[in-house]
Amino acid sequence: MLGGKWVAAAVSAAATLRIPDALAEGPLDLADLAERIDADPAALERLLRVLVGEGVLREDAGGAYALTPLGQQLRRDRLGELARMVGAPFGWDPWSALADSVRTGASAFHEHHGRSLFDYLDHHADEARLYHAAIESFTRHEAVAVAQAFDFSQARRVADVGGGRGALLVEILTRWPHLEGVLLERPPAVEEARKVLAEAGLERRCEARVGDFFEAVPADADVCILMHIVHSWDDATATALLRRCGDAVGPDGTVLVVEGVVAPMAGRDLTNLLDLEMLVLCGPGQERRKPELRRLFSAAGLQLVSVEPLPGRSRLFIARPRRS
Repeated sequence: MLGGKWVAAAVSAAATLRIPDALAEGPLDLADLAERIDADPAALERLLRVLVGEGVLREDAGGAYALTPLGQQLRRDRLGELARMVGAPFGWDPWSALADSVRTGASAFHEHHGRSLFDYLDHHADEARLYHAAIESFTRHEAVAVAQAFDFSQARRVADVGGGRGALLVEILTRWPHLEGVLLERPPAVEEARKVLAEAGLERRCEARVGDFFEAVPADADVCILMHIVHSWDDATATALLRRCGDAVGPDGTVLVVEGVVAPMAGRDLTNLLDLEMLVLCGPGQERRKPELRRLFSAAGLQLVSVEPLPGRSRLFIARPRRS
């Protein structure tokens, strides 16, 4: 368990060096791989031994290295950007103060950088691009599932609040061609989202707006989506955001929330690990149990209609404003 830090760092380094992308077309020996990724051969071999031992790569009898099915997941178009972010200094370094966060309940990220996570990203464009790409790689499969799990046939316009680079809206608008969309994000993400939407041919059907969802959310949509947003905030802030979304869609609208759910169980669980990530990054932000999420909806004046399963332990919560 204590060696987990070394494993995570090795996997992150492999993605940062683009080793999986270099091997995507076939095996390479040490010299060719080192030349391809511009690395010191002797140091690279030390990393490769660990990656082989962890099942990320395999070494054949002739000394060539190849991707395993596990290693394929570290390519840039899969989970590679998430792996890069795990080892990036801006997110990695605050984890050394996890014990302090447990003592105080405060964000180690804020203590380390002197800013909240999202304020920091506003001032560091490179890290913001990596962060949003990593979140997108982690949630891409969930976006496909959301587009399938909810019936958008009666909707007219969908607002993705805090929608990152637009991956969720791309999936929804592609599957439901009658829909229009609007994405609300901070400036660095909006710039990236406009490129993503244009590449998908959706720039005429989807607008990317710069905005702060603590001040306002788009009022011209009848479906409002919060995908892994609620977990970043304390109960009071999360409730206010949910209420703002309910007010924006109006009495006949729908609020969709995607969140992981903490469940009682023994053994390692990704949601419990992500809960510690929220403590380090966001302080009061947290993953919640289903009853805790239900209380947030109720306090925000929303009636929970149904809860649909998504990949992993995430769930799609479908809610509508409670009628007086």
